[in-house]
Amino acid sequence: MHIARILEASAERYPDHYALVYEKRRWTYAEWLGRVRRFAQALADLGVRPGDRVAFYVSTSENSVTTYFACQLLGAVAVPMNFRLSPGEAAYILQDSGARVLVYGRALTENTLKIAADVRSVHDYISCAYDPANIPAGHHHFDTLAELTADRNEPRPVPDGNSISSLVYTSGTTGRPKGVTHTHNNDLAIAMNCVMEYSLSHADNALHIAPLYHVGGMQAYFIPHLLVGGTNVVIGRYEAEKTLATIAAEKITTLFAVPTQIQEMLFHPQLPDFDVSSLRLITTGGAAISSATMERVMSDFCPGIFNGYGMTEASLALVLRPEDALRKPGSCGKPTLITECRIITDDQNREVSPSETVECGKIGQLIVRGPQTMGGYWNKPFETQKKLKAGWVYTGDLFSQDKDGFYYFHGRADDMIVSGGENIYPREVEEILYRCPGVQEAAVVGLKDGKWGQIVTAFVVRSDPALTPERLDAFFKASDDLAPYKRPKRYVFLDSLPYNPSGKVLKRQLAAEFDPPDLQA
Repeated sequence: MHIARILEASAERYPDHYALVYEKRRWTYAEWLGRVRRFAQALADLGVRPGDRVAFYVSTSENSVTTYFACQLLGAVAVPMNFRLSPGEAAYILQDSGARVLVYGRALTENTLKIAADVRSVHDYISCAYDPANIPAGHHHFDTLAELTADRNEPRPVPDGNSISSLVYTSGTTGRPKGVTHTHNNDLAIAMNCVMEYSLSHADNALHIAPLYHVGGMQAYFIPHLLVGGTNVVIGRYEAEKTLATIAAEKITTLFAVPTQIQEMLFHPQLPDFDVSSLRLITTGGAAISSATMERVMSDFCPGIFNGYGMTEASLALVLRPEDALRKPGSCGKPTLITECRIITDDQNREVSPSETVECGKIGQLIVRGPQTMGGYWNKPFETQKKLKAGWVYTGDLFSQDKDGFYYFHGRADDMIVSGGENIYPREVEEILYRCPGVQEAAVVGLKDGKWGQIVTAFVVRSDPALTPERLDAFFKASDDLAPYKRPKRYVFLDSLPYNPSGKVLKRQLAAEFDPPDLQA
């Protein structure tokens, strides 16, 4: 079994069922498989062979998934790229991966021409422009290749399960992004894991607002729905009102949205105007979801909400099911059926063995093992050795576990705040913040301080303009769930928090902007 076989099998079972909806276009499984096969033939005609890398630098679209599955048919390696990357950032990924072909979005022509001046590994450029007359000289036109290339049904080698299917680059919040190798076996495991955990079926209509260059959007959401023969509805650009309207119009049954998007839809003034009753489940991830948000989603939006935890290197490791959401507020749930998790001693000064687990209730680093975990980092053996040990992925995330086996996220190990010699975990402070009326979003960061080393600083997006630091401080003082030394010493109100495309708050960006100038490194 390999990734392309998922599409072929669903086309055999459900040839006339809609596989893909994008903007005003619809493809049945038979139609879309034909388009994918023609584009795969076009790539082969350009010289793409098994193992060659094909990058796509395009917004969430039909072009993304058609390119991805054409690569799988050829045994080539798909290299999805964040379409928000600057030319220099995109050029780094192309050079690091050694991509032979670049598929690029119509709005990214100028960036691509800059990239082409610096990158020599790319042999061919394919534009997704509407009109082939509007593409640069020497470039190819996506729709022309996908529609007019003859599918000669040439025999192709079947990829081995351990062959690389894709290189998914990390978001690079701690430096240059790294290419995470996903094999066909990895991605099949992720897809089957999601099908089982979410009980997906042929009757599901999935809405895609998450980036398809990310594991959460492609491997853990698009491919699982393809596996069961469901319909994938793709929105090119997320907007809260457009999303709500599409849920109503397409009778969407499943939605994956990061917590910030859920928040935006919950607070949208027109939410009551849209019929979202077709939704049977919402999955979220990318960042921990607060208990207050979870409660409101279940009461006002959709009761079947799953909170999943995963990462590019180990997708969907933990999941909190709807029946546990309210009795275990703030939890990321338990390990999925195919996943083994442990919490080990967090010690940055030495190598910690997987056997050095912490006691129940204590905080340590989460490590993960299972068939969905990465093969390693592309061309980075040293970084691979640090992250992957004896089959365990060392996540760098801090967790605790309660007596019932539920896991709780406490932030990144390098986000921990040390104030006056005391360790403070931002997540526990954020949980209290989210309970306070008038708080829409919040992030807690340790800013440098001459006396304390760091002070707990709360960055808050208000839903109530009358919310003040005094009210927030009073709320903390009235809470029995947080020690006094952990309370924020400073509050900063913002119109919005900075996020990366995976929905994670860019806390280093906040620290860099708001640290006192005379104490900045």
